[in-house]
Amino acid sequence: MIRLIASDLDGTIIDSLGQCDPSVPEEIARVRKMGVKFSVCSGRPIDSMKEVLRGWNLHEVTDYIIGSNGGEVLEISTGKRVQTYSLPADLLNEIIDLYEPQGLIPAVYDGTALYTQKITPHTRIIEKRIGVHLVRTDIRTVLKEPQVKIMFMMEPEQMAAAEAFAKSHNSTKYLVFKTADDLLEVSHPLLDKSVGLRIISAMMQITPNEMMAFGDTTNDIGMLEYVRYGICMANGTADAKAVSADEAPSIADHGFARYLQEHLSTPVYQ
Repeated sequence: MIRLIASDLDGTIIDSLGQCDPSVPEEIARVRKMGVKFSVCSGRPIDSMKEVLRGWNLHEVTDYIIGSNGGEVLEISTGKRVQTYSLPADLLNEIIDLYEPQGLIPAVYDGTALYTQKITPHTRIIEKRIGVHLVRTDIRTVLKEPQVKIMFMMEPEQMAAAEAFAKSHNSTKYLVFKTADDLLEVSHPLLDKSVGLRIISAMMQITPNEMMAFGDTTNDIGMLEYVRYGICMANGTADAKAVSADEAPSIADHGFARYLQEHLSTPVYQ
């Protein structure tokens, strides 16, 4: 029996224009009437997601929010919030010293704004997409406490070189991964979205066999592997598809809603 459905946002239920198809909240509302809870699971900070969920008409059908790629979890009904693995401030400064000379723009979120060294026309695009206000400052002035993650913003054409640099400077102290064509994120090496799902599983007292998760790319792999029913979108990356139990149609073809309609018509997954 499925008791929880978790879904990534961008590329899974949120399209490249930042829109959520009306079929998504409608279908979530349908399965919730069957007793299934719903969680969004994103690299975005929890606080930045609260308002955008309302704009997508997802706020009334969401029971849990997993933010910062598993770094924080919010149980909506109780307001209970749990933070998981973080990186110490001194290590974050070392990471900035290493990556900033590559032409990448560091940014860190403090719960109210995204602080960054530099604002460009493209960082304004990122600001609008992720729904967090950008503030230009010496980023080291806000790096006094441990952080769940740090982001590096860039032009999309810089990504290939940035990923190659990250691969050649691999570290056991932190994990670097692409979350969008213009974003690299750095987090604790033990952190991924499955960490957030483990917390929810304890809150709900359920097992991974009672969970279904939808994703589309590398930073979704942990949760797609963790649950019994990991579903990758047809528009997803090869590595995410390789670990998934099944594939849903593309986001452009209403894949999330179509999959639930076809495979979750009763509380028992057929």
